[in-house]
Amino acid sequence: MSLPVMREINTPQGSLTVVRANASMAGEILRLLREAAQWMQDNGLTQWRPEQFKEEDILDYFSDREVYVAMNDGEAAGMFTLQFSDPQYWGKRNDKNFAYLHRLAVGLPFRGAGLGSKLLEFAAQTAKMSGRGLRLDTIEHNVKLNRYYQTQGFRYMGTNDVGGGRLVNLYEKMESTEDRDAIRLQYFDESDFDCLRRWSVSPEFLKQWAGPSLHFPIEDEELRKYIAGSNRPAESDKMVYSAVHMSTGAVIGHISLAAIDRDNGHARIGRVVLDPEFRGRGFARRMMGETMRIGFEGLELHRLTLGVFDFNAPAVRAYEALGFRREGEQLEAARFGDRYVNQIEMAMLDREWKAKKPQLL
Repeated sequence: MSLPVMREINTPQGSLTVVRANASMAGEILRLLREAAQWMQDNGLTQWRPEQFKEEDILDYFSDREVYVAMNDGEAAGMFTLQFSDPQYWGKRNDKNFAYLHRLAVGLPFRGAGLGSKLLEFAAQTAKMSGRGLRLDTIEHNVKLNRYYQTQGFRYMGTNDVGGGRLVNLYEKMESTEDRDAIRLQYFDESDFDCLRRWSVSPEFLKQWAGPSLHFPIEDEELRKYIAGSNRPAESDKMVYSAVHMSTGAVIGHISLAAIDRDNGHARIGRVVLDPEFRGRGFARRMMGETMRIGFEGLELHRLTLGVFDFNAPAVRAYEALGFRREGEQLEAARFGDRYVNQIEMAMLDREWKAKKPQLL
């Protein structure tokens, strides 16, 4: 049977044709998956194993999902599958209004050429043509891979145990928008260190947004310790993010969720700082709103807190507008120059978030 041409996609290695595959391509699909699994194994990753993929299982794909393959001169260069329900991975969050992407794989000759990004874009467009959004999952402990999906415009929706203690993080593609000020959050890593240094223009300003956790001038080793062990939603005590201006790709801010207490459902928002060029345009509010969504909906926390120095009146007003309530003050909690200042403690509960959410997102 001939394969219908779906669309041409361009990569640095030339133009590829994405087709809706049928069972005649099972062998090529098996090769791609085993090749990708072997690469993972060789690089110390445990997400896939070559032996888990069998031809009879590949043939089953064509009865319960759609299979797409990128072709290069008759050779399969990459693939993914789409299904339209996924209760195993998404549990109570499963929703018929989404297509669920699995088995994204790129052949070794095409790695590093951006084909994965092109296939994700194609998958999102294919889902949209059927009136659906796009979702995917990835292994919880692979911070680098999670960050990759975040850079592709996917936002964290939660973590699920899919059996045998295997944890996956759940992601949903952010909708395209005409909003030129839209942002996304992605895991903070070493490529973002220079941003924090550039924005922290003095010891006083660094202390204002970071408290005593960082020291001026910020050194790489201190930042490495800051992010060590972070960004694993199921077990880390902190999640550390960069904010990205989606229309330009510029890193414009930094924010964290720290002191995560899963037993009691608590965490603390902190280390909020914005590129000076982007201040006064509502970006800090957007960063806070997305961090609150991650805390209350993704991590399913009950209570979020924060602290703000009393002289920072604009920040106090902004947090109150977001729905945070004052709970008290720590008297003379920090010294700036020759004076001590108080720290205002603020908090929000999950039921308050639900009432306020429509105005924040």
